[in-house]
Amino acid sequence: MSLCEVEKNGTYRITRLNLEDANGDRLRSLGLKQGTEVKVISRKKQGSLIIESCGKQIALCKNFASAIDVE
Repeated sequence: MSLCEVEKNGTYRITRLNLEDANGDRLRSLGLKQGTEVKVISRKKQGSLIIESCGKQIALCKNFASAIDVE
C-alpha cells in the first residue's frame, strides 16, 4: 500500500520509493529509502502528510506520499 493510504499515528516501513528523478533523490537525501521506518504524524484532507523519520518531521504532498510504498 502507499503512504497516502495508511492511518494517522501508525508506524510503517518503506518497501519501495517509486520516484527515480530529482524528487526521489531529494527524498532519499532526507533518509526516506527502502527499510526506513516512518510514523504518520498528521494527515490533511488534500492528501498531504507530515511524517516523522530519523528524528525529523517531513511534510509530503499527496503525489510524493502516493509514490512511497509501505508495509
